[in-house]
Amino acid sequence: MPPSIERPTRVRYLVLGVLCSLAFLTYFDRVCIMQVQEDISRDLHFTQLTEADEEHLRTQGKQENAAARSELANARAIDRMAWVFWAFTLGYGLFEVPGGWMGDRWGPRGVIFRIVICWSVFTAMTGAVDGVVGWFTTSPEPWLLLMVMVAARFVFGLGEAGAYPNISRAMGRWFPFRDRAAAQSAVWFCSRLGGAVSPILILELGHVAGGWRQAFWVLGGIGILWSFAFYFWFRDRPEEMPAVNAAEAELIRADSGPGSIHTDTGHAHMPWRRLLLSSNLWALYLAAACVSFSWFFNITFLPAYLKQVSDVSFEDSKWLTGAPLLAGAVPCLMGGWISDALVRRTGSKRWGRSLIGVVGFGMAGLLTLFVPALGNHYVLIIGIICLACAFQDTAVPIIWTVPVDIGERYAATVAGAMNCMGCVGASLGILLAPRIQIHLGLGWNGVFIVNGCVYLVGALAWLRVNASEPLSPVVASVGESDA
Repeated sequence: MPPSIERPTRVRYLVLGVLCSLAFLTYFDRVCIMQVQEDISRDLHFTQLTEADEEHLRTQGKQENAAARSELANARAIDRMAWVFWAFTLGYGLFEVPGGWMGDRWGPRGVIFRIVICWSVFTAMTGAVDGVVGWFTTSPEPWLLLMVMVAARFVFGLGEAGAYPNISRAMGRWFPFRDRAAAQSAVWFCSRLGGAVSPILILELGHVAGGWRQAFWVLGGIGILWSFAFYFWFRDRPEEMPAVNAAEAELIRADSGPGSIHTDTGHAHMPWRRLLLSSNLWALYLAAACVSFSWFFNITFLPAYLKQVSDVSFEDSKWLTGAPLLAGAVPCLMGGWISDALVRRTGSKRWGRSLIGVVGFGMAGLLTLFVPALGNHYVLIIGIICLACAFQDTAVPIIWTVPVDIGERYAATVAGAMNCMGCVGASLGILLAPRIQIHLGLGWNGVFIVNGCVYLVGALAWLRVNASEPLSPVVASVGESDA
């Protein structure tokens, strides 16, 4: 009788499911503030005019004009909320590289645990801003409330930073090279679902819990519970998980070689010079910055845009503002599968990854440039935005797979550096949108034109990105070579 062949266990798919739940939670917590920004602006007095605003109205003879005052108050609230949105991206960007480096050095298990604890505490803190300020003064000025809210969202960003670089590293350890992009697709599918349902569920949660403040407290508690469950169950290496048999561990290590993520046993020296000077990585950084610059409009100012242009209330727009993220969910799932299939069929890791980025970002840019031609027909506008997001999101799993392909044992650090530059782009997009729209007088159409052009720059950057060009020369033998 021939010896029986042990069938691989499938624990890696359970790990994928847990990491997908983390991705869902990250996007739910970061997107939900978009839909309650009107309530926040009202309760924290962000609509209150400054002395400069009053002087502007006086010089125009409109100090008693209710419509002019309302328009300026809305513009002031948008400008103040821009700083709140920016604070998150600043904190997130600053800690991406350190968060990724810590995952490479100590493993993602402990790092993800600390990440989720920190961001959950400051998610809850978002709902307690005026309560904290109330300890010191009973009649706070808007600038003081704004400062505390900015601080809370900044530390919330610090907390979330490193989540996706460490997810990428965990994926590299738990999945063989040929399945990495597909696994990333599932993660980003769930992140988009989290963002898509966030505008709807945050309003419902606020109704049930008693308001937007209480909703943030509930979300903070959910995150803390998740972090402890994850820490006690997850292990950094498949070999450390009792339920993983030898056949699954061997399957996961397929195609690995010297310098791969599966063979790093110590704290290898990080090649910082290559991280900072590689033209290949700078092309990846530019692509990440461009997509974040343009896409962050959808999770910050889209409800305000719909209200101003088409008079759709925040309550009524909750389905519309979640639609672009929902539209990207299935393309996220498809993008990684298509990329892995292209790599297997063509033998080219470079073009199996990069072509999807070129087409995805390029089509997103062209569609975004078309939005100004639609006037105030918000259903058509949302439809075009959804289509742009669908094309863009085919490349999102790829942009997170490439750091693992290039970095291997330094995967989380490379992913952190890439997303750090993405945050630079997001910060610029958030701060420039109100200035393009209000201060330069170009309106929201000007914002879409700029965003479309930036998408096209990102598409061009993908032409240089080469997933088969390793960060460290010893990794050159890992995986498939470029064709």
